[in-house]
Amino acid sequence: MKSLALLGAVALISSSAGAAFTGWSTEMTTVSGRNIYKIYANFDATGAGANGSSQRVLNVFDFAKADSTPEGTQIAAGSSGIMNAVHNDNLMGDLDTDGDGTPDVIGSMGSWGASGSDMSSTQSLTDSFVTMQGIGLSWGTAFDPSFVTTYGPQAGGISPPNTNAGWYDSTPGTQNLIGATYKVRLMQIARIAAEDNNVYTANMTLGYAYLGSTVAQFGYGSFTIGAPAPGAIALLGLAGLAGRRRRA
Repeated sequence: MKSLALLGAVALISSSAGAAFTGWSTEMTTVSGRNIYKIYANFDATGAGANGSSQRVLNVFDFAKADSTPEGTQIAAGSSGIMNAVHNDNLMGDLDTDGDGTPDVIGSMGSWGASGSDMSSTQSLTDSFVTMQGIGLSWGTAFDPSFVTTYGPQAGGISPPNTNAGWYDSTPGTQNLIGATYKVRLMQIARIAAEDNNVYTANMTLGYAYLGSTVAQFGYGSFTIGAPAPGAIALLGLAGLAGRRRRA
């Protein structure tokens, strides 16, 4: 297995008394020739706030939503490229997708919401999923109503009709606190083809708050997997610098 830290995404950050969201970052590992991308929400502290409690992530939403903000920190189209995600958790069997009472998709299926009880530790290394708490039993991750297609033989990506889709922590608590690493993993994308380096970029919005507080904070931006061209990397770096100047 090899690991490679990739350039994080640019984000617009809301102000808060404690840890602030600083953007998305992506880490790639190669397992048996397959590229696996972990997408993290990053913060500038562990989250100890004025009320003495820690900050936790709440939800991700507006996935691939087109940018309507004047700051220009998201891509206008919402997403670009093809995700090419593979699912191997074998969560579901035969499915009746058209509601006529007869299964029309036959065989074991994968899901974006695979739980620890449906996936072996080996499978979790090469599976695509969304999460609010990490890998393990009782994840507590749920889909919002916009996430209408959570399964498929390959379920290649979160794409139409899933534009604006999201997921949230159905059991808020200590599992999704911002810890010593200053980051929380919220998604993993395993590429279908071996050594797939095609570039995919998508917008996401994050909701987070202090433990015990009902006041939500928000941050948004876009993340990229694959290998962007050198010019694209330079542009992202300039955008990040502009964002920091804007905050200063």
